[in-house]
Amino acid sequence: MNKKDRIPYYLFRNALITFIAAFISFMISIMNYYQCNIIEGIQRIFLLDIYTTLYFLLIWLLNYIIFEIFKIIYDEYKNIIKYKPIILLIIIMIIIYILPLLDLFQYDLMILCFFMILRIIRVMKKDH
Repeated sequence: MNKKDRIPYYLFRNALITFIAAFISFMISIMNYYQCNIIEGIQRIFLLDIYTTLYFLLIWLLNYIIFEIFKIIYDEYKNIIKYKPIILLIIIMIIIYILPLLDLFQYDLMILCFFMILRIIRVMKKDH
């Protein structure tokens, strides 16, 4: 199987990872705001209000775009920058935690940075 045959697999995997990041951050945010359990949180995201569902899909799409742009940049310059993006992403996570952002964005960006760090580690292991 050549690399072109695996492109749909890579796209699906990246979409799934960004979906997980958006879903976890939305669930934490909804559960904190409404003081509800997981089942009610899922209902609030997908069933009760179309605007919440559209907002979730927008966050997921933005996560996917950020992840793909990051992946393209890192793959292009991975021989030059090595481990520096990990340090940069950890600093970004700390700054995000300190900034007075809406908790949804804090959770979402921190989870997305975590997945980016995992991807860097996987690529570094694969290359060595």
